[in-house]
Amino acid sequence: MEWLDIYDDYGNLTGRKIIRGDRSAKLSNHEHIAVANIFIENSKGEFLIQKTSKEKGGLFSTTGGHVDSGETPYTTIVREVKEEIGIDISKEKIIDYGFLLYDMPLRYLFYLKKDINIKDVDVQKEEVDYVKYMSVSDIRKLIDEKQMLESHGIMFNELIRRINK
Repeated sequence: MEWLDIYDDYGNLTGRKIIRGDRSAKLSNHEHIAVANIFIENSKGEFLIQKTSKEKGGLFSTTGGHVDSGETPYTTIVREVKEEIGIDISKEKIIDYGFLLYDMPLRYLFYLKKDINIKDVDVQKEEVDYVKYMSVSDIRKLIDEKQMLESHGIMFNELIRRINK
């Protein structure tokens, strides 16, 4: 059983918690769970994108997941990268680009510039089929063709906008 903290519209903890997946839990319009996602860019300007497993829908996405109760979005992203692709980024310079309020969750955006060798990636088979590097234009094509999780496409475009500010 996973517990998730509840946040307000500004990313502040409310002191409330819910059990992940509990459909009976009611949140007000100004209450949110949180997810954290990271976009990893190599020195060629390509981003590490993952193809989700068939059980997870088979679409493309980036690495990330729910912020568990007691975690910060930063510790969540370090944990998720280790779990989903087997890479330890705990000592890396991860840039926090704040959050995006889209749909119900607060979606925390992180960015890392790092060359990760695909051969060093050890995917979590229940979540990820494979990973590959893709250019910004190739990712935008996935988004346009609805081959990427909609929320991840929105987060990608928002991250690129924030990086280029």
